[in-house]
Amino acid sequence: MRTVTRFAFLSLLVLIMSLAAVPAMGAESDDGGEEEAPTTTEVVEFEYLPATVIEAPPADVVEQPWTTKFLVPAGIALAMIAVFVTVVQYFVRVVRSRYKVVE
Repeated sequence: MRTVTRFAFLSLLVLIMSLAAVPAMGAESDDGGEEEAPTTTEVVEFEYLPATVIEAPPADVVEQPWTTKFLVPAGIALAMIAVFVTVVQYFVRVVRSRYKVVE
């Protein structure tokens, strides 16, 4: 039973790690990462001007909603505290009781 549990945990861990690596593998280029520089030596002597010049609109500053500002960081902090407390409780309860001092 313990062997099956370890195998299932290991399989789940490998699956999660491989799924996390998929975007990184897809981002790699097939050509070896080297781009060829243009080899033409011709110089273009004339410029094309647009008929109508359109200026880019100013970027609007988007105010984040209060949920993004406060709830998300609070949730992350709470999760980190929960993980820390769980690890400390494990070592206090399990590891401390595992070994007894022989007198």
